[in-house]
Amino acid sequence: MTQDQLVDGPMTPGQSRKKALEVGNLWVGECQVTAYDEPSQWHHHKEFDSVMYMLSGRIRVDFGATGQDAFEIGAGDYAYFPRRAIHRCQILEGKDVRYVFIRVGNGETLLNVDGPGAFAPAEG
Repeated sequence: MTQDQLVDGPMTPGQSRKKALEVGNLWVGECQVTAYDEPSQWHHHKEFDSVMYMLSGRIRVDFGATGQDAFEIGAGDYAYFPRRAIHRCQILEGKDVRYVFIRVGNGETLLNVDGPGAFAPAEG
């Protein structure tokens, strides 16, 4: 698949996603982070476990029951997000900040929420 064949994916304010592949319970794509002046919206990936690989730039990812926890990830780094883990990100450095991700799960891949303590029910 070439870059021009990617399809718009689910959006979060501050993050623009494109889908490359969806087969069975596998979802692969890329994201351009646009959250420069303030963090992206809080969100989670419902019933999907996700692995991301940073291509360029550096971001801070906030998470935890009250949003108090954070880690940084930059080009060449990987991160894992378990299903229903509420998080958000903000650019720390870079002009074209991108990562690729692989998700495994079922259903819709995104739910934007109001905050880190938002109720995130299991899909059933």
